[in-house]
Amino acid sequence: MASDYTLILNERDGGQEEISGSAISLEVDPGTSLEDLLQEQNGFAWVFSLFNNEESELTADISYDEAALTQVVSGLNCMDETQMYDSEDTCLSEYTAGSGYELVAEVYGTRIQESVLMEKLDEAILSFSEELDLEAAGCYVEPVYTADSETAQTMLSVANQYVNTTITYVFGDNTEVIDGSVISQWIQISDDLNVTLDEEQEAAFISDLASTYDTKWKSRTLVSHSGTTVTVPSGGNYGWRVNQDETLSALQGYLEAGEDYTGEVVYYQTAAQYGENDYGSTYIEVSISDQHFWYYVDGVVVLESDFVSGDVAKGHDTPKGAYRIAYKARDQVLEGQGYSSPVSYWMPFVDGCGFHDASWRSEFGGTIYLKNGSHGCLNLPTWAAKQLYDLIEAGTAVLIY
Repeated sequence: MASDYTLILNERDGGQEEISGSAISLEVDPGTSLEDLLQEQNGFAWVFSLFNNEESELTADISYDEAALTQVVSGLNCMDETQMYDSEDTCLSEYTAGSGYELVAEVYGTRIQESVLMEKLDEAILSFSEELDLEAAGCYVEPVYTADSETAQTMLSVANQYVNTTITYVFGDNTEVIDGSVISQWIQISDDLNVTLDEEQEAAFISDLASTYDTKWKSRTLVSHSGTTVTVPSGGNYGWRVNQDETLSALQGYLEAGEDYTGEVVYYQTAAQYGENDYGSTYIEVSISDQHFWYYVDGVVVLESDFVSGDVAKGHDTPKGAYRIAYKARDQVLEGQGYSSPVSYWMPFVDGCGFHDASWRSEFGGTIYLKNGSHGCLNLPTWAAKQLYDLIEAGTAVLIY
């Protein structure tokens, strides 16, 4: 009897369930017994016979209630959403210092593709199969990427290349190391297992370096000519400044190539040495209150002189801070609103301000700058301007307080 027919479902994880012929109103033409059909059709030929014109009349001998089958399937344990778990692609393990990553094996879940299951059930019932292996029949939603796939192996290789690269930035006596412990935090894996590095985190790391080691625009202390410690205000253009964009670009190049690097970051500008007193031992100390400068070479004063600085009463104060000699030039004409002054020795350090000779003055120092000062420059006696010009180099620090 067709009602005696039972289809056993073999499920992943070892479970078994049954679908009985009676539950789906399975019927066979009264003139043909189930035994006759089974005798006439072997297990493989039966499926073929469904599409073979010479035996197509046999397909009309079998029928079942499709709605009943749908209802039976909805009640199967393997279709219970609360008992299903999804397949998972292979993925990278946690990072391990010194070795990197391994692949975590994929997970084969129990989520059923209902449309595939219904198709395979129809084939099995119409062929009177005794069993249906759901895994072999492809009824489950499988992982897309397995550990032995080429895509996963490429992911592993690229990720390990990144974390096994070491970048060491040198800042004088200090070093900052970018190794696997840092790089592993930057790694991103897309759904298709493509490995990239988080550029925002890379840039943030470089930004932190710049915040730590940049000295441009920062205040400094200086042991003055008198032995007292003075503060050179912030805002000057002297000091270290990291070129963050170029440093980031270079970093990304090293990582993409898997190339270790030890050396400096890329700078917009450098200073004499690292540390707070980045001006080193060769610099110009400028005291506005004393109206006097001292030029040190290797810590020894080699030249000093009075000067006249910017006119305080007219709001032309000479800017304070740490600056650098931009360049030096002979026989220039300094022009501005209401003046045009030819000078023989010109050594600018910021915004049109610089050291130069002032042949039109007969006196220097004292309180001249309070009401009869310059437009911001440091006016020097011609002899002092000439000697400074001959001694000074572009880039030398000028510390004004």
